[in-house]
This record gives sequence, C-alpha cells and structure tokens, in this order.
Amino acid sequence: MTKFIITRHGQTEWNVEMRMQGQSNSPLTPLGRQQAVALGKRLSDTEIHAVYSSSLQRTLDTTEIVCKGRNLRITPLDSLREIALGSWSGQLLADVEKAYPEKAENFWKHPESYEPMPGGETYMELRTRASNALKEMACNHRNETILVVAHGIVLKALYNYFRNQPISDIGGNNPHPKSCCYCEVEWKDGVWYINKWNDTTHYELIPDQYK
Repeated sequence: MTKFIITRHGQTEWNVEMRMQGQSNSPLTPLGRQQAVALGKRLSDTEIHAVYSSSLQRTLDTTEIVCKGRNLRITPLDSLREIALGSWSGQLLADVEKAYPEKAENFWKHPESYEPMPGGETYMELRTRASNALKEMACNHRNETILVVAHGIVLKALYNYFRNQPISDIGGNNPHPKSCCYCEVEWKDGVWYINKWNDTTHYELIPDQYK
C-alpha cells in the first residue's frame, strides 16, 4: 500500500485577479503562503518519505513552505504541471469568456468537448500524464507516504481518474480543489481509495490578519 497526501498550491496573485494561469506563473499572495504554513503544521506529525511537486514556481514555493524544517528532498516534475492553456495563459478570465464564449464554456463545464488553443492540451492529455506520474510513484514507494503538490485542474483530473469517471465529470460535477487543501489517497493492489478530499480544516491555523 502506498499513501498519498495531495494538495494544490497556495493562493496566487493571478488567482485574486481572476487570470488564467495554466503553465505561466504568478507569485503566492501573503494568504497563499499562510495556507501553505497551515498545511505544514497539519502535517507536522505525519511521516513523509518522498515529496513531488509540479515544476512550476508557485507549486515549488508552496512545497518549500509546507516542508520547511524537515529534511525532505523535493523532486520537481513537469508531469504535475497545470493544464497547458496556450495563448489563454495570463489573460483575464472575463476577457477569455468574452472572446471565446463557446470554448470557455466547454473548458469549465464540458471538458469532453473542449478543444484547446494552439499550444494547449486536452483534459485527457492532462489526466494521462498526471495519473501516469502517480502510478510510477506508487510503484517506486510501496508502503511509504508521498506528498504531491500540484494544481487545481490537475487535482480535478486525478479525482476523475481515481474514481474511474468519464472525462465529462471533470467539469461542474466535481468540486474544485481549494488552495492547499488536504487530500488523502491510498493505492493498494492496483486500486485507488480516496480517504479524504478537499479538506481545509487546517485553515483554522491561519492568523486572522491574513483571512
């Protein structure tokens, strides 16, 4: 059995501005950093054997904060990066929805029909690369606990994969992961078990001035 603790990066400036991030980067906000601190405190008594992060800076920064004070090596992986958005990256969500109403509608609500911009990728391509990465981790870390830090749509795609759902359910049917949420998943004999998903009870540890 392999245990996974999976989370999304902390809040970023582009999250606040409602910009499409994709594989472009935006710095963590003060609240985003505190979200990571709170998750680190929640995990302080949890033995972690391996740490994997998306290779994007917002996830690496989050991972370093969560693991601060612990002798853990962080392995960055391109396979855990957020969905590639092509020319949408960095644009305001409102502008994308105005310029590409049908494509944007499909992106959020009908992923099975979404056709990406040039340089982008489909939801199935994202799910395949992310799930393959976790399967490899599970095989390489049997009977260990792994921390994985990734992105909102990556987590949605993984949830979809763990539950063996049709790709259409990545849309509005599944909850959107919150920043630095706690997700606990186990892999045993080739089967995935979700113990907890999108839990943010550790937000209580965030100082009031950041909320």
